[in-house]
Amino acid sequence: NLASGPQVLVVHPAVPAKNVKELVALAKSKPGQLNFGSAGIGSQVHMAGEAFVYAAGIEAQHIPYKGEAVAFTDLAGGQVEFMLGNIAGATGHIQSGRIRALGVTSAKRSPQLPDVPTVAEAGLPGFENTGWFGFMAPAGTPKPIIDKIHADTVKVLTDQEVKDRLTQLGMAPVGNSPADFTKEIAVEYERWGKVVAARKLTAN
Repeated sequence: NLASGPQVLVVHPAVPAKNVKELVALAKSKPGQLNFGSAGIGSQVHMAGEAFVYAAGIEAQHIPYKGEAVAFTDLAGGQVEFMLGNIAGATGHIQSGRIRALGVTSAKRSPQLPDVPTVAEAGLPGFENTGWFGFMAPAGTPKPIIDKIHADTVKVLTDQEVKDRLTQLGMAPVGNSPADFTKEIAVEYERWGKVVAARKLTAN
């Protein structure tokens, strides 16, 4: 696992919910009437939205876009009510007041948005969702090669310039071992399997 980072739950300013608890209550009062945007079917942003809908026990309509930037633009324009987007893409819109942040999906508040509570503390206890980027190799790759790639990767992740760039993107370096990353993927596979089944998600 190279790096990971949370999403931020954002709404259009006209949405009356001022926090996550109120958004969940609003969605429950209007089953299936709220729309959430994403960067496209199966994208990280889409799956974050589905995870939120599943955890909150609400019904909402997914509106896929051809990219996250377009989705943010339509959220700011009021075409969709909410979205769980990447912090780097959302920050400018939040600062301009075009969209409003309700919570970040990490266990702790984000350094990029220190005044924004976590989704868990703002009304959905236990909710956490992070996106990640990892290096993978074909099955059967010799262990010495895996170890060399891992060592080189960890070295790069200690570079301050790399750390600063990841911070700008709303992410943090991880660099865990191949064994730990394998376990992490297994946990993710099981977790997302439950969301996909419960939400009846398909690839089209």
